[in-house]
Amino acid sequence: MISLLSTIDVAFKALAPQRADWASILPEICVAGLALFCLIQAMVLPKSLRWLIPSTARTGIVLVLVMCLVSGTAWNPHEGTLTTFAGLLQISDVTVGFRATFLLCAFLTSLLATPFLEERKATITDYHHVLLVITAAFMLLAQSNHFVTLFVSLETAAVGLYILVGYLRLSGASLEAGVKYLVAGGLSSAFLLMGMVLVYGSLGAPGVDSLNFDQVASAIHAGKTTALTMTGIALILGGIAFKLGSFPFHAWIPDVYQGAPTPTTALLATASKAAGAFTLFLLVTGPFQPLDFRIAPLLAGLAVITLLVGNLGALASTDIKRTLALSGVSHAGFILAAITGILVSGQNGDYDRHLLSIYLLAYTVGTYLTAQALVFLPVAEDHRRPLLGLKGLLRRSPILTSALGFGISSLAGVPPSVGFFAKLLILILLAQAKLWWVFGVALLSVAISIHYYFAILREAVIRPSQESQEVQPISVPLSAQFIIGALIVITLLGGLLF
Repeated sequence: MISLLSTIDVAFKALAPQRADWASILPEICVAGLALFCLIQAMVLPKSLRWLIPSTARTGIVLVLVMCLVSGTAWNPHEGTLTTFAGLLQISDVTVGFRATFLLCAFLTSLLATPFLEERKATITDYHHVLLVITAAFMLLAQSNHFVTLFVSLETAAVGLYILVGYLRLSGASLEAGVKYLVAGGLSSAFLLMGMVLVYGSLGAPGVDSLNFDQVASAIHAGKTTALTMTGIALILGGIAFKLGSFPFHAWIPDVYQGAPTPTTALLATASKAAGAFTLFLLVTGPFQPLDFRIAPLLAGLAVITLLVGNLGALASTDIKRTLALSGVSHAGFILAAITGILVSGQNGDYDRHLLSIYLLAYTVGTYLTAQALVFLPVAEDHRRPLLGLKGLLRRSPILTSALGFGISSLAGVPPSVGFFAKLLILILLAQAKLWWVFGVALLSVAISIHYYFAILREAVIRPSQESQEVQPISVPLSAQFIIGALIVITLLGGLLF
């Protein structure tokens, strides 16, 4: 494979004006090729063999994930940083954590989507094709060192997410959520693009690429900022706040998360939020790092308000998907608090990115455990999942109750789950940075979240159905039981390892 790629690389280099190391993005190329291969399968395979398509997608994702974990390669350097494609991309050893997060989200989403779409007689092939394209775009986003790369990869993923949110064409709620997400995403894209234009125009000079992260940082450090530059930076950060789902750009989240198909909701809550978190971290520690003394107080204030708004909103919700959506806003507040702590403490190394990876991994595991319970819970309409619908779940399916219990425990930060240690690491970072007011609000938000998280468990466990009421067991496939068991093990062992 490498020898074949190196042969092809010669032809690409002959056409490219600058040096391009195509082997450095081999995982992304493989995922994009896998998406194309799934479409070819749909064209040539008979209907009786269409079940091979999601299996092919999942097998390919696992193989790419294993490939990404192999260190000392062109796409995963053992140490140091590799800048390639004329400065458009920057590969480092910490990139593997974000690549692995996106691949894990794609794998778990595929597992959720297959039975969900089969039950609703929706097309499975198209869903997996779009899912793989989104994953490749997110993986490329993790290596961005240029605003062009960042915008193209982010918007490629966004277009795919628009499709997946409105994927159920026979569901009015899904179509409505797709339109709302399209409008909100279009506004965030406009913010990003306008901000990049202002930064490019205000910092541009002969021989200077004012879209390159390194050169933008050098220009800002040299004191070349103007009012237009600051306006552009504010617009860029606002556009990223949309993707992350932080205050005041969080209003679209409850409606979109509730109306979207449950597998897509899980993808939005994990991969999309991870992309927003990494993009924000990439910008404030990269091109905008010389302005950290101005950005840090802004992020601290947004973290506090986002934590309060998300948790207080979730308290008043009676729908499971809406409650989890608003809790995702509070998790965005924790991410903002972590980035603020990194800026204030002056740390800027591998530990910081690993801290974000740990938190996002814990959030991913908790979200998909909870989503497993929701997918197999029979309901008339996917967008209507009241808390009362969980009544008697313990008697109907102990395995789904276990998935819900461990998932909620990780999201709430109950020891010894991985979510507890992830939140604890952020609180320690805030204490080291002496951000006591952010620390206090974060601690208060954990206490508030216990109430609405365990209200979900109360309906499933403490308030079972009446003894006289007929209980119909919920059938859970062995593959889903295995995944639930594996995620539970990760929840427990991950907490002990960290």
